[in-house]
Amino acid sequence: MRIAVLRKKYTFHGGAEGFSSSFIDRLAGEGHEMHIFAIEWQADSSHENIVFHKVPAVTFNSFLRDLSFALSCMRLLKKQRETFDIIQTHDKTLYQDIYRAGDGCHIEWLKQRWKRSGIFGKLSAFINPYHWLILLLERSILDGHKFKKIIAISEMVKRNIIDHYKVSPSDIEVIYNGVDLAKFHPSNREKYRSEIRKKYGVKDTDFVVLFMGSGFERKGVRYLIQAVESLAEPVTVMIVGKGNARKIGSAEARKHGSKGRKSPLQNIIFCGPQKDNYKYYAAADVFVFPTMYEPFGNVHLEALASGLPVITTKNSGAAEIIKDGMQGFVIKEPEDIRAIAEKIGLLINNRELLSVMSNNARSLAEEFTFEKHIGRIKELYNKIISGCHSRESGNPERRLDSGSSPE
Repeated sequence: MRIAVLRKKYTFHGGAEGFSSSFIDRLAGEGHEMHIFAIEWQADSSHENIVFHKVPAVTFNSFLRDLSFALSCMRLLKKQRETFDIIQTHDKTLYQDIYRAGDGCHIEWLKQRWKRSGIFGKLSAFINPYHWLILLLERSILDGHKFKKIIAISEMVKRNIIDHYKVSPSDIEVIYNGVDLAKFHPSNREKYRSEIRKKYGVKDTDFVVLFMGSGFERKGVRYLIQAVESLAEPVTVMIVGKGNARKIGSAEARKHGSKGRKSPLQNIIFCGPQKDNYKYYAAADVFVFPTMYEPFGNVHLEALASGLPVITTKNSGAAEIIKDGMQGFVIKEPEDIRAIAEKIGLLINNRELLSVMSNNARSLAEEFTFEKHIGRIKELYNKIISGCHSRESGNPERRLDSGSSPE
């Protein structure tokens, strides 16, 4: 089958972009013809079944970039409608068969941010034209029913959409992401743990807390640092991802800066984006992600697959699969610094529990294979295509199984 996938760009440190790239590579490997519509795409893939279409866009700022990308995609895809069996967007665009809400619900993110902002933060969000644009695009897609199906990557995202927009539950399929169980594996500790620790001057005996993600404010970096600095035990925190350390809102940002400096007891290291992120999971003992809002987050599955207990919040879709006390802990709100610190401290002081949770984490991740994910996606494609053809008189239904061609 011929599938068009829409995503603005690929960056190796972007979780959503990385997922899109893996998704495209796997379907191309099965024999499907994958067409990427993007402003920029530099993923490490040169498969003969992958075709890149450069979308013209004004990239002067994020407002003009997102608006021009949405409008250009609509113009290009309408012209080529008959070329593709499925048009699937991973961004907020205006013409598609499937809207994959991988970035969640923007209005819900703004709601969570508003609750935690002071007067100047609220004013900044209110007057920012970019937020108004994204809300307009989101409403146009969802209330305007510019889709045949929506993919929500968690039940939380499905609830967000239903709560805020006029969308029937039957229009939404919840399909959890998959994870590369070979790339992210507990055995990586033997290969890479010492390498990464030596790189940053971390001892083999140090307890390492890992955070991974871009967008420090939304994903709760300041809450993690505050929690760690309240601990009596020495801890090293490795923060991997793209973000402004000086904007996380309190003294810890000034103290550690962009490179990271040692506080009297704790070692906070800002590592920046890392292409070989699987090595950083191998260097850590626990993964902490105290997010304000996260639709699901591939990093949760990557950490679990790597054998790391996960501490996250109920504001993450990943909280749906993690059983509190089994594969990690689920904190009610990211501001609960004491609870985050208590759970980290518990694992520092109880290595037997840490080992049990590590095994449980890997077992849980093994339920979320990419094969299962791709299978669910193809089932959805078949429903959509069968529905389209059943409405066309004299045109028999066809099923698009693995590697099948539209001819």
